[in-house]
Amino acid sequence: MNTNFKMDNLKEIRKRKKLTQVRLSIDMEVSQELISQYEQGVSLPTVSNLIKLANFFNCSTDYLLGLTNNPQKVISLTQTEIETQCFLAKYRSLPKENQEHLLNYLDFLCNKY
Repeated sequence: MNTNFKMDNLKEIRKRKKLTQVRLSIDMEVSQELISQYEQGVSLPTVSNLIKLANFFNCSTDYLLGLTNNPQKVISLTQTEIETQCFLAKYRSLPKENQEHLLNYLDFLCNKY
C-alpha cells in the first residue's frame, strides 16, 4: 500500500526521544521495518498501532499523522469547563466598560446570597 503519507512527526518525536527504529519497534512489539514504513509513507499504522504510538509518546494521534504541529493531547472537557470557556470568551469580547459592569453585577449577585 503506497500511501504517500509520511509520518514525519513520528520520526521527529522518535529522534527527539533518542530512540532508534529498532528500540521503538521492540517497545511497540512490531517490526523495525514497519516503523520504517510508517516514517517513509509506505504504510499507515492500524488504528490500534496509532493509538499505541500516541500513548507511548504521550502525544496526539493528529500530531503523529501530521495534521497538527502541536504534540499535546486534546483533553476532554467537562460540560462545566466548556461553559466556563464560553463565558470567558464572551466576557473577553466585551468592551472594557461592559466588562466592569458585568463584574459589578456578579459582585452584586454574590453578595446578595
